[in-house]
Amino acid sequence: MYQSSATNTPHLEAFPKRYSEVSVVVEWTVKMSVVYLFYGANIVISFTVIYLLTTTSTRMTRGRLGLLFSTIFMLLMSTLSVFLDTAFIVVQIPLIAINPPDVISSIRNIKIVGIYAARLNFLACDGIVVWRAWVLYPDNLVAKIVLIACIIGSLAGIFVSAGFGTDEVLRDIHNTGGPSEMSEQIPPLLITNLVSTSMIAYRAWCHQRDVRKNFISTNGSVMKIQKIMWFLVESGFFYSIFWIGFTVVLVLNGTDSESFQVYAGAMPMLSAMYPLLIVLVAAHEKSKETTNNGMSLTQSIKFASKAGSERETHGGNVEMSIVQS
Repeated sequence: MYQSSATNTPHLEAFPKRYSEVSVVVEWTVKMSVVYLFYGANIVISFTVIYLLTTTSTRMTRGRLGLLFSTIFMLLMSTLSVFLDTAFIVVQIPLIAINPPDVISSIRNIKIVGIYAARLNFLACDGIVVWRAWVLYPDNLVAKIVLIACIIGSLAGIFVSAGFGTDEVLRDIHNTGGPSEMSEQIPPLLITNLVSTSMIAYRAWCHQRDVRKNFISTNGSVMKIQKIMWFLVESGFFYSIFWIGFTVVLVLNGTDSESFQVYAGAMPMLSAMYPLLIVLVAAHEKSKETTNNGMSLTQSIKFASKAGSERETHGGNVEMSIVQS
């Protein structure tokens, strides 16, 4: 993050100094415009999801309850991130004065809290993605071990990265890190999302194959479930593209660039919105349902693979952490 030129280069001539300050204000404006745009969208999506989760069913399942708390948690972390980004700018405004106050300790505290706030959103997002893959493999031990390893990797990457970032800020407040310092965080998050999304894609393909093989009608619930599953896959890979783009910007432009600062400010909001879009899609599909023969996602997979076994159709008790069909 930026440290005012008034404290770094006190002997600059008036025009260069003023030009530098104007350029910094422009950078702040661009970054915060993007951040507040995504934050506004995040608020709308989050409150819509909270409304759907609390009003569309009389039965609060564990998956629904977990997603509700995750939605509230990510909204709070997003709000905290926006507040800290704004506070970081407001605290530095007095530094433009001829005799600027000492705000080093305030800047340091804001940066340290901000390090953890953004990363917790990333972790919550990965947790939801892993859970959605988890419920599709209720009896597959290997799949569960892989998903557990992925989430442990994300946990380790997040907190190791946060620890190194905190240490850098405590030693040198002007240090903004570099590509090597982000390597502990980005690969685990990206790998977790790619692995989970690939597992969901495989399950979606198997479901579609079994439906065709067993000549099961694709009307109603089955078609709805297929749409949701493939949207899970598409959105997961699209989210991965954001992380890849973030990495490219980091490597090419560094952490001091305006493009990286804007990207870094938007990523916590994108991470909060991405898993919630699935709920909106599921609710939209449910609103178009014309029959009362609804089933959970896991029940539909069992039904397709067992060619309509009555025991499998009504015996599944694993539910997906999206709006219950």
